[in-house]
Amino acid sequence: MLSNPPFDLPDLRLLQRIAQAGSLSAAAGALGLTPAAASRRLAVLEGRLGLRLFARTTRRLRPTPEGEAFLPHVERILAAAAEAEAALPGGSGALSGTLRLTAPATFGRKVLAPVLAELLAAHPGLRLDLLLTDSQLDLVATGCDAAVRIAPLSGQTLVARRLAYNHRVLCAAPAYLARCGTPHSLAELARHDALVLHGVEAWMLVPEGGGPARRARLSPRVVSSSNEALREACLAGLGIGLHSTWDVGEHLRRGELVALPPSLGQPEQLGIWLVFPGHGAAPARLRALTELLVRHLGPVPPWER
Repeated sequence: MLSNPPFDLPDLRLLQRIAQAGSLSAAAGALGLTPAAASRRLAVLEGRLGLRLFARTTRRLRPTPEGEAFLPHVERILAAAAEAEAALPGGSGALSGTLRLTAPATFGRKVLAPVLAELLAAHPGLRLDLLLTDSQLDLVATGCDAAVRIAPLSGQTLVARRLAYNHRVLCAAPAYLARCGTPHSLAELARHDALVLHGVEAWMLVPEGGGPARRARLSPRVVSSSNEALREACLAGLGIGLHSTWDVGEHLRRGELVALPPSLGQPEQLGIWLVFPGHGAAPARLRALTELLVRHLGPVPPWER
């Protein structure tokens, strides 16, 4: 462990600017340095660390693997310094640094993006790194501050805050139901064309009167890794889909999709969660994100109002 860190805040700001711009001269200009002075400072810093943090390609400077591992820590140190300064008497209270967030792809585009735009508009010094993927990433390994997850959290070791319930509905296009009929039992449902996510072998449905969930067998017509593709297939009348109300609520209201009878049962209820590592205090940017999401999504989310 280093007893005397071989860098100071101006060094870290230079590294941050180089990573953002991919150019030493652009980073130097942003910080009021000459390119030669910035180059010398970078060389001295890399010499002290005994590592190359950036490699020069044809036109850009790109982080080396060591640089990629180091830069998230740089961002956190600079963000903590900015938070400390903002907390002083006369401080602005504005957020800065980079908020790294991952979320399911469709939810991120349809629901999360407008909320994040509001957060960024309120804090011009804040930057966003948003990774939209349906895979559950390791937050510590990827340097993410938090993740939005729509899934059971059994065995979860992260801190979790529920933002809303994720109500889901079995639905189909009117044209499909006119052509193939409306199922009223699980046996009838098993004979219909189903639109199914990869890896899903059955839908678990809770009986209308309550009780344990029952396994609904499926006859897949379309199987996909994309919820968006399945929604479009459902709208096109290709079969019956299981969709979240935040995704298909507007289509249900307009009559473009029809919810199936409650006698089939209700899909098991999931939560929409914000999860983040539990080590140390949450940074101010994460606290602000949490408060904004809670305000937007609860207690009744906008797609159900």
